[in-house]
Amino acid sequence: MNRHSLTTPLVESSHRKTMPHRGGSVYSATLTATFTLLLCSGLYLEFFAASHWHAGKPILILHLLGGVLFTLALTPWLVSHVRSGPVRSQRRRFTLLGWLLLGNYLLVIATGLLMALPAALYLLGHIWFWRFETTHLLTFLHLWLSIAAGMGLAFHLNLRHWQQSALPIGEHRPQGQP
Repeated sequence: MNRHSLTTPLVESSHRKTMPHRGGSVYSATLTATFTLLLCSGLYLEFFAASHWHAGKPILILHLLGGVLFTLALTPWLVSHVRSGPVRSQRRRFTLLGWLLLGNYLLVIATGLLMALPAALYLLGHIWFWRFETTHLLTFLHLWLSIAAGMGLAFHLNLRHWQQSALPIGEHRPQGQP
């Protein structure tokens, strides 16, 4: 006799069914939404701001400020996430994707900060710019790494938070259990 056939689902005390916990928090949801807004504003800056520069200037300022605030908010979350997540993960593909996504985010942040360096120096009274080729390379990397991070994040959330997490091989969840 299968040991799972002996389990019976608990009867809920209220008429409203509760959703199973799928991970995440308000903080991580806020980070995800902020990253999405930064990605959208970055795409606008890359593809439309040159022809609509009156709208592009405030979007650029908001993108820069949002990027700095996102970096400050993401750093402690990443540190705690790295300490708790990969250690408990039993899925090799999920863990590998998590590490790749972490590295990708670090590169997005690094390229963004490097692109913002001339503006920060200007605000401190120094005029200095990257060479054109360097600026072009940083912009290219920042854009495409951001797009890759967005796709990787969607895939990561699909594996972790939007589906039931995996059980060890041979284990099955009873019907209705998260």
